[in-house]
Amino acid sequence: MKLTVDEILHYPEFSGLHLLAGAGGVSNQVSSCGILDYEYDKTLKNKYTKLSFIPNQLILSSLQYAKEAPGCLIDAIRLLHHKQCSCLVIKNVYGLPLAPHILRYADSANFPIIVIRSSEQYFERIIVNVYKRLQSLHDFDKFEQLVATILALPEHDPRQKELQLEINPCLQPDIFCMYFRALHPVSADEYQKLEETATAANLLTSYSTLLRYKNGFIYIHSSYNFKNAKSSNLATEILTGPLQACAGAYCIGVSSIHYRERKIKLCLEEAIYSSYFAAPDQGLFRTYESLGINSILLPYCREPAMQHFANTILNPLRDYDSENHTSLLETASAFVRAGGSIATTAEGLQQHPNTIRYRLKQIGTLLALDAFRPEGYETLSLALRIDQCSHIEL
Repeated sequence: MKLTVDEILHYPEFSGLHLLAGAGGVSNQVSSCGILDYEYDKTLKNKYTKLSFIPNQLILSSLQYAKEAPGCLIDAIRLLHHKQCSCLVIKNVYGLPLAPHILRYADSANFPIIVIRSSEQYFERIIVNVYKRLQSLHDFDKFEQLVATILALPEHDPRQKELQLEINPCLQPDIFCMYFRALHPVSADEYQKLEETATAANLLTSYSTLLRYKNGFIYIHSSYNFKNAKSSNLATEILTGPLQACAGAYCIGVSSIHYRERKIKLCLEEAIYSSYFAAPDQGLFRTYESLGINSILLPYCREPAMQHFANTILNPLRDYDSENHTSLLETASAFVRAGGSIATTAEGLQQHPNTIRYRLKQIGTLLALDAFRPEGYETLSLALRIDQCSHIEL
């Protein structure tokens, strides 16, 4: 994860910071802090160097260097932009005017100029808080716990907004998620690789976030207006670039697009659920909209009525298989996956079609239903789907 100028402007500990110009650069990464106060003081030019600034630095200044020569303000900002610094944060204690041409330059160069308008914000406090935020970026346990708490709380719990702000304070109202689920425990190195790939694809902006969660990675993407976009189109666009090379290592689930604030819980649930129906050899991803009846069952499959229905159908098959060393439940599952095709079921199980017919008749006798008729097939299918959904954990 990365800390951006935009996030600093939104986190509560940086209240009182106001963006004056250079809004096009708020996605600039911040990796450290620096101070500009003496570098342009002519009386000290032999003791300090203009080359001390490094890329991705947030630069703090009281404009002390310019109090006797306001004209050098623009020179300093040009230098900071040339050095690829993130932004300039000003505590204008001398009340120096920031001329219109300075602000125009910042806008054209996409170099953020921020002013401190709170008497409670000091350079030391800003530096410490930036350091704390940078230290927490790779605290995977912290972010995993945040996601787990969001998933555990009711959708309309007032704490949801606070947790969302903690994950990313810059998320826009329109949100969708992707979950890259691995079949093995993921490491920090894997996260780093995926993050570098996503960065190279320009996918990690102020409005998006990549998190490690359980045995996978969550990508949260937001926009002020996705307009008429489809989640499948967005996912295809994201996976068409550099991420495509590593996408095959994951089962990728894609949520619907949600157009209201504080829908991040639903996005996370849908992406995680969808990943359990995805397979790398069946396409790059699986969308929540494509889950059909499963999308209705997933939120409610653990309800007592649902469990009672599924167990009434499936337990007799489990008991019979256990006592007689048969595979009726396996046959029923394959028959439903095959959409009721005996030929496809036989091919998948490497059995003769007549063997499949015989087993299905046994199933019908045990359950008092006819799997070859729509009503019987739907009953068997629904019970198996409820059981499958019940084994999926967020």
